[in-house]
Amino acid sequence: MAFIAAALVLWFVSANLIGTVLDALPPLHAASGERWQWDAYIIGREFRLSNLLGVAVGVAGGILLWRNEWLFTQAHEIAGELRKVSWPSWPEVRLSTVVVMITTVLVACVLWGFDTVFAFVSRLVYKI
Repeated sequence: MAFIAAALVLWFVSANLIGTVLDALPPLHAASGERWQWDAYIIGREFRLSNLLGVAVGVAGGILLWRNEWLFTQAHEIAGELRKVSWPSWPEVRLSTVVVMITTVLVACVLWGFDTVFAFVSRLVYKI
């Protein structure tokens, strides 16, 4: 299933990248005087050449990811390890978040105190 998601992301990213590159190219001029854009419309106004090339890249990338035995094995091992993880409950997450916020405020106050003392001492030293 992850290979399908990766293929969809690859399709989206490559279609946008290819579309940007094709839009940056100057238009071609046919012998009849027509201007032909590189990123031409193929099916309606929503499906362009960049989309078709993006689909091709996504499908090819998905197949390569799926057929790569090492990557396939690694993905299954990672999924197996993630199943073993003991995820915290919502109250534990909330409590940990509160502890982090309080600790952050306390450390900020201590650093402010050090900064104030060092600024005072620095002013005394520079006045001498």
